[in-house]
Amino acid sequence: MKKLALSLSLFFLACMTATAKSVVFTLSNGTKIYYLLGGETNPVMRFVDGKITVNADSYEFADIKNFYISATDDPTAIEAVLDKRNISFKDNTVVIQSSETSTAAVYAIGGTAVKADMQKDGDILTIDLSSLPAGSYVIKAGKASFKVTKR
Repeated sequence: MKKLALSLSLFFLACMTATAKSVVFTLSNGTKIYYLLGGETNPVMRFVDGKITVNADSYEFADIKNFYISATDDPTAIEAVLDKRNISFKDNTVVIQSSETSTAAVYAIGGTAVKADMQKDGDILTIDLSSLPAGSYVIKAGKASFKVTKR
């Protein structure tokens, strides 16, 4: 009986994750962090000593509001586009001038959130990418997203 229950559980789990696109963590500050599923390598989660470790990233339990497996969340999707006149990119710094944008998140093309220094001054949000390696990044500012390439 236990083998049957285990087999059914594994079958339903496989069916649920077959359509999943990502594991989504919502941090207590509202930031969403995505780990894509179904690629060359799937994320590995470990729960140890009050922390959740996903691949090389580590989060304190207290810093996580919730996490879930999603079939619809796609961190590489562009929900809206900011007016290009309000965005400038110079010397590894992105400057967004918009009263509607108070925070932003930076993602590697694979969907993993990366840390970048951000400063808000009035309607101007400055994102410093100088600490990141060369490559392409998706910046999600408010409900808009755009791609930048750091050389």
